[in-house]
Amino acid sequence: MAVFVSNPASVTLTAPNEPYRRADVELHGVDHSKASYEGRLFINNPGADPETPTTHDSYIGSFWIFGHGGCAGEEGHCEPPLERRANDFRPEHQLTPMSKRVIVTDKLKTLVPAGQEFLLRIVPIVRPEHAEELPSNLVSDLLQFDRVDLLAYQ
Repeated sequence: MAVFVSNPASVTLTAPNEPYRRADVELHGVDHSKASYEGRLFINNPGADPETPTTHDSYIGSFWIFGHGGCAGEEGHCEPPLERRANDFRPEHQLTPMSKRVIVTDKLKTLVPAGQEFLLRIVPIVRPEHAEELPSNLVSDLLQFDRVDLLAYQ
């Protein structure tokens, strides 16, 4: 049983006009500083929520965020730098926003005609044992990202 602790997000995308052999949904600039969660993706199901089963026709896949769980350091310690120097070969800051990709080819071809707009609903699911351990500010507003793209490959 999942706990609904964060609001889902909805994005409008357009299916490719041309034939494609693979399609991916890619989220860019995903924040992972809070709780760990599963992001479930649904097509044209604006009412999808944590209780919507993954066996539902509109379910197209999911991604996982292994969250940082907050910051125990001093102020500014957990803030990734805005820019890096050109020759800085150190690893990126541990909280640098990431990208996530979900292959959605078969379901997209089945559910959305070529060239048609569709609603992508992203529902965050946090396991109850994780939600109970963390302060409420780390299990709310989990879905923070810069943009969502649909990539199609011919």
